[in-house]
Amino acid sequence: MMRTASYAPHLGSALAAGFMLVAALAYNLGAQSVEPDQTETLASTGQADATAFWPGVIRVEASNRIEADVYVRGEEPVPVEVSASSPAPSPSLAAARQRPQLAVIIDDVGLDVAAADRLLAMDVPLTLSILPYAEAAPVIARRASEAGSEVFLHLPMEPVGVEDPGPYALTEFQSAGEMSSRIRWAFSRVPGATGFNNHMGSRLTSDRRAMDAVFAAADLPSSLIFVDSLTHPRSQAARSARAAGLNALTRDVFLDHAPDEASVSAQLNTALALALQNGQAIAIGHPRPQTLAVLSDLSRRAEAVGVEIVTVSALGASPSVEIES
Repeated sequence: MMRTASYAPHLGSALAAGFMLVAALAYNLGAQSVEPDQTETLASTGQADATAFWPGVIRVEASNRIEADVYVRGEEPVPVEVSASSPAPSPSLAAARQRPQLAVIIDDVGLDVAAADRLLAMDVPLTLSILPYAEAAPVIARRASEAGSEVFLHLPMEPVGVEDPGPYALTEFQSAGEMSSRIRWAFSRVPGATGFNNHMGSRLTSDRRAMDAVFAAADLPSSLIFVDSLTHPRSQAARSARAAGLNALTRDVFLDHAPDEASVSAQLNTALALALQNGQAIAIGHPRPQTLAVLSDLSRRAEAVGVEIVTVSALGASPSVEIES
């Protein structure tokens, strides 16, 4: 009986990803990534809903761009490298899905209202992860749902080091009652959320006992999706979420670790390559001007290489390759 070389599937997958990257880079060189500012802002529609007093709510003027004094920068997620030896998608996955899928989550939404307006104006199914302590969080969440974007809660968690995750963050030694209260408050600030991911949280997510306590205290409906932002290389968050009965996914690519347009564009190419190679991928970015400029051309770039842009819920509903804990 003739045997095929064991490396053949891996070689084919790597070649496919390589050809895709060449095509995407060529397309990117000729693409224009300038989007005009939107004239309508959230501040002009329903801003009164966001002015009610909530403990810990941070107020930011709608005209503010993302600047150091008004933008809470989270700790940087762990980079993920793509190598030619990455496994090829399983036959069952390839048969179950006709097109590779990429979900793009935009974290830290809420503090810059003008940036949220630009995201809502994009004709692409993004997932907006909203900080619960942002003053405009409820308004943006409702507007996002009406615009067809998916709404996530960006749940603050304790990081390693001295960075501030924001008001009402979950920390390692809180009681179950305190955790439950903070989680309920956070979800009340982001109406219509279909899932959530961690904001910072490198200390909390790397502790399995602590994460088990978080999900036990939360008592969340199984319909919610949890995405591990992977801010620590030994994160236990996704495993704990699955053990609690939630559909849990993990971030693959961080788009704007280096926030210049060339780097964001290159990371988007990596995310598209992973989607082609593995059948699906999740990328996370932030509402920075450079990231928004690159994402303004997301639909055309994805279409050019045969990748479908979907919400996290759509991705979570698709068959996926299970990774052993």
